[in-house]
Amino acid sequence: MADVKATGGTTQSYKPYVPAETDMKELTLKAILLGIFMAVILGSANAYLGLKAGMTVAATFPAAVIAMAVLRPFKGTILEENMARTTGAVGEALAAGAIFTIPAFIIAGVWDEFHYLQSTLLMLVGGVLGVLFVIILRRTLIEDATLPYPESKACAEIVKIGQGGSSGAGFVFLPMLLAGVIEFFKNANGLTFIKGTVPPAS
Repeated sequence: MADVKATGGTTQSYKPYVPAETDMKELTLKAILLGIFMAVILGSANAYLGLKAGMTVAATFPAAVIAMAVLRPFKGTILEENMARTTGAVGEALAAGAIFTIPAFIIAGVWDEFHYLQSTLLMLVGGVLGVLFVIILRRTLIEDATLPYPESKACAEIVKIGQGGSSGAGFVFLPMLLAGVIEFFKNANGLTFIKGTVPPAS
């Protein structure tokens, strides 16, 4: 338990959801592998969306639900679920940082073409710096209960509610399936029931 100063000079105690003395699995192979898989998928999806529409969506919520649904049959702990969710959400953050900065090098004429190696190194350095800054700012960003972080609080509530037996995975997977079916049929490469309704690809 740690003491943090709230606004107005008063002191308020911070009590983590999982006590520090609890012996619970967290950094496990299954959590890391699931997190890496989600980081690749969610990062790729956000990179495509960002380059196509100029915006990204938060991946932390679907990552939390997917982590709960996948790890539950393997008796995953809440810390394992949080580890996988965090790892999966990082893919979206790195993708957003890349798609909004690296294309500027080409537009500004710094690069004549896209450089995969330099881009990978830039994202690697950015990811490492992000981890280091999070370590330094952990108390401010996580333990200070007076600071409002709606997205983080909502994600924490999702993970805690999942411990009650309901992951709500159906609310994530069913819309994904429906969106995939709609995209398949409206896409120019999808099935066409009425001849001539879909213009040929140029």
